[in-house]
Amino acid sequence: MSNIILQAMAQQDTILGAVKFDWRQQTAEEYFSDSDGTKFDLAHAVQVLYHVDDHHVTLQNMWEQLADGGHLFALLLSDKRGMGRLFHEIWKWFPHGDDRLRTSLRSSGDVTRSLESSGISYVIAEDEHDVNLAECYKEDSEAGRLILDFLTQTSDVYAHPEMRSAVLEYCLRHSSSVDGKILFKVGSTAIMARKTAQN
Repeated sequence: MSNIILQAMAQQDTILGAVKFDWRQQTAEEYFSDSDGTKFDLAHAVQVLYHVDDHHVTLQNMWEQLADGGHLFALLLSDKRGMGRLFHEIWKWFPHGDDRLRTSLRSSGDVTRSLESSGISYVIAEDEHDVNLAECYKEDSEAGRLILDFLTQTSDVYAHPEMRSAVLEYCLRHSSSVDGKILFKVGSTAIMARKTAQN
């Protein structure tokens, strides 16, 4: 969603009237390099840690910008099921370099390990839902192609028949079939950490 749409929505919401916004369109790396040391009560990374250069450094920077009592909130795919597990399988089958964490194929376990290595305690909550992948198994389905591109984080996965075949086989093995739908479980993990004077 573009900043313009978000700004318009925020202006129309009367509950947000007292909230001051600082609208920026920049990468996390750009933001932290320009940081003026301002402390925040909330730092969140909702579905964004796939797209930073180094998720560990980004989490550390976010943590440093929290005021005492502030909260760090991250939301991303669970590595226990669905796409998060698929990311690990794709890496085993088709490594893109020597470090999975340098790609977008990251999941909740990568974040919790990063927090643990920094001595940061956290709590998690998990949620799951079904995604119908039936279109992915139809040869001429444009929707199926786009879903597979999204699932694999690969542009035009149809140009990579081995990957496409392996992913479709994996998804079928980990799905249930109901009323013509192929339902693939996708899990999300919400991770919350509170900064105290001790950490």
